[in-house]
Amino acid sequence: MIQRNGIPETLTKEVFLGRQGFSLQLRLFTFFIVFIAAIMLTLLLILSLTGVFSFGLTESRIYLENELNHISESVQNGYGTLSLEGVSLSEKISYKIEAELKEYRLSPSALKENSNLIEPVLRSCLDTLLAALEKNAASAVFAVLDTTVNPNLSGSENSRAGLFMRNMEPNAINRTNPSIQYMRGPISIARERGIRVLPQWEMEFTVQPGDFFYTTIDGAKQNDALSRLYYWSAKAVLEGDYEEAMLLCVPLIASDNTVLGVCGFEVNSMLFKLKNTPYNIKSKRYFSILCPISDGTLDTSRALFAGNFDKDAFTEGSALTIQPQSGDIATFVSSDGSRFSGLYREIALYPKDSANSGELWAVAVMLPEIELNEYVLSRNIPMLLLLVFLLVLSIGSASFISRRYLAPVLRSIDNIKAQGLSEYIKTNIREIDDLFAFLAEKDAANSDKKPAQSASETDSVAPNADASAIVLEFSQKLETLSRAERAVFNLYVQGYDAQEIAKLLCLSINTIKTHNKRIYYKLGVNSRKELMGYLRKMREKGYDVPIE
Repeated sequence: MIQRNGIPETLTKEVFLGRQGFSLQLRLFTFFIVFIAAIMLTLLLILSLTGVFSFGLTESRIYLENELNHISESVQNGYGTLSLEGVSLSEKISYKIEAELKEYRLSPSALKENSNLIEPVLRSCLDTLLAALEKNAASAVFAVLDTTVNPNLSGSENSRAGLFMRNMEPNAINRTNPSIQYMRGPISIARERGIRVLPQWEMEFTVQPGDFFYTTIDGAKQNDALSRLYYWSAKAVLEGDYEEAMLLCVPLIASDNTVLGVCGFEVNSMLFKLKNTPYNIKSKRYFSILCPISDGTLDTSRALFAGNFDKDAFTEGSALTIQPQSGDIATFVSSDGSRFSGLYREIALYPKDSANSGELWAVAVMLPEIELNEYVLSRNIPMLLLLVFLLVLSIGSASFISRRYLAPVLRSIDNIKAQGLSEYIKTNIREIDDLFAFLAEKDAANSDKKPAQSASETDSVAPNADASAIVLEFSQKLETLSRAERAVFNLYVQGYDAQEIAKLLCLSINTIKTHNKRIYYKLGVNSRKELMGYLRKMREKGYDVPIE
């Protein structure tokens, strides 16, 4: 190692300080931090147990419950009312058809063989259908006869004559001045009554096995009461139409139990949205659905939707699997992995033990799971920010208090380093002041017992004692000095005072004084004069020591 004037150029702060433990201030600060951490953890536990952090989730659950109650009640009452009105409409239409056939002295079963009577029969039903549409909250009304105008045409087995009229007002729930338009039936009837014909008009209905028409006709064969034979079709689109809708279908049964066809009401997607859209608080994407439910799965491919929902998440054939509820809120997973949170409730669209009572339906209110999580987090952010602020404030307070508390102790210790125990400054901390007083008294007592040894005494002792042994012992003590202490020692014997040494070594004056006391202690001397006496003896014996 290169030295200049006996001072190593690579001396570092760690070399001068040596290995030291944690300071009293750091220990006190650490204690405060541990104490604060314990308080904060206790506070977090209390807040968690009292449900503060789940407030957003609780608030959402209450909203979902309220909306589910409102919408399920609306669906139950609305569909229940339409079911009763549909049964009443079926009775009236059946009576009209049978009365019209009686004028021609024909039985109800003869309608299929007399296609020329289809138009007069439908004309007789028109006013009854219009009155029912104007009276009820439905988007359309219809009657489909189990016959066709021309049985000899190709594809006639899938054609059925009838009437279909739609209320085109967007606010169909307001039934004043409805805008009725014609979509199925003989065009002459529409012209006679001045009813506007829709672009998707067709002469007859196209039916297929298993659809709303055949399902209702097949159910009517049970010969049950009419009020137990109606059928709600899941979401479907009539052939040639574009409106997604549910159809209430009630069989038309004559007095001789001949099934004449079906009639009923339509509830399209627009009407469902107008009546059953959740109230979206803060623009969150809540939406409601009405769909069949089976084995814990919502069949969304046949559902009506209302609200702010992503159509792409509910493609053809899609379904929502209901997972176990967490915190009273269910999780729904779609076929493509999209996740939703909400509540659902099964509702009854049919009387018990009726023809279609085995088909279960459910109303659900939900929103994307990620949006619920974001909302819950947004409700917790103010509380989290407050806790972080309190934590930072507590750490700052701990640092300030530890400094302030130890300041008098540190000042007193620095003074003792500079002036000795006899000149210590009171800290006004009883235990510390008692310790300093005790040490001062002990130091004074030791000074009285130990006579000062001057350089002359060292000189006088040397001739009568083994001077070589004394010098050898002192040189061995020099070897016990650390590198930092040796650097200070070399400068001292070269005549530098404490202030000059502090500047040369880039250390504080207190550090230099501390090294000085350690040097005196290790060498067993009480003053610089005594130290210089030993050095002179070493030079006389040929030892290599710095020159003053």
